Amino acid sequence: MKVGLVICGPDVAHGPLALLSGAFEEKVMKARRLGCDGVELMVRDPSQLDWERVKATLDAAQLGVPQIVTGELFGADGLCLATADDALHERTVARLRAVVDLGAFLGAIVNIGRVRGQLRFLGDRLDAWRVAVERLRGVAMYAAERGVRIAVEPLNRYETDFIFNAEEGKRMIEQLGMDNVGLMLDLFHMNIEDATIEDGLRTAGDRLWHVHIADSNRRYPGSGHLDFDRILRALRDMGYEGYLSGEMLPLPDADTAGERTVGFLKTLVQS
Repeated sequence: MKVGLVICGPDVAHGPLALLSGAFEEKVMKARRLGCDGVELMVRDPSQLDWERVKATLDAAQLGVPQIVTGELFGADGLCLATADDALHERTVARLRAVVDLGAFLGAIVNIGRVRGQLRFLGDRLDAWRVAVERLRGVAMYAAERGVRIAVEPLNRYETDFIFNAEEGKRMIEQLGMDNVGLMLDLFHMNIEDATIEDGLRTAGDRLWHVHIADSNRRYPGSGHLDFDRILRALRDMGYEGYLSGEMLPLPDADTAGERTVGFLKTLVQS
């Protein structure tokens, strides 16, 4: 398994769950010095990025980009797929296509979490779930044409009104019926919504493509009550070889949280 951190891309001034401080180049070099295998990029608008410079910076640090995080498309810009506002939906699709293009350029998975919207945003439509499936399918089809994988992220009940856990995530990808769609599971959300984290991971099975790490209090691992030894044992039993990537509250500060996360995960993976 590989170890990574979520950091802000050059177009995101502040990510509420991103780690490491400084300019983009500084964050990348800090991640390298900590011993990360890669960094996830939290982005908003790829048209504001110098793609070649971003890639050159990452290549120079010998860091991979396992995933592009889209949470701030919703959090900062209010974009979402499931909405009764047709113009907003069109803007969201256009932005997500740009993110997918960036994912193709960097060889990264594209995460779909909060940007999928909520069923209640569709009003009183009886077919809200079907609409959400079809809108996500449109993005996935565009991604498939470009060789990009999409990772749907279950979220806890306080942040969305559909796809809460691994079982519901599997239901979504089965209905989509596309080989380039899998799951990204976040331990913080799983601690709230899955019967057990280990069972949730096993439910995802070979569709588990990425894992976000945070402890029960959404701080760095070791600061809460999650049993990471059991979690890692379940992942090993599954044959999971992807990333364990830190996304959490940057407390006590972004650099300390990043350093403690990488140190904890390196020890865990190597044990």
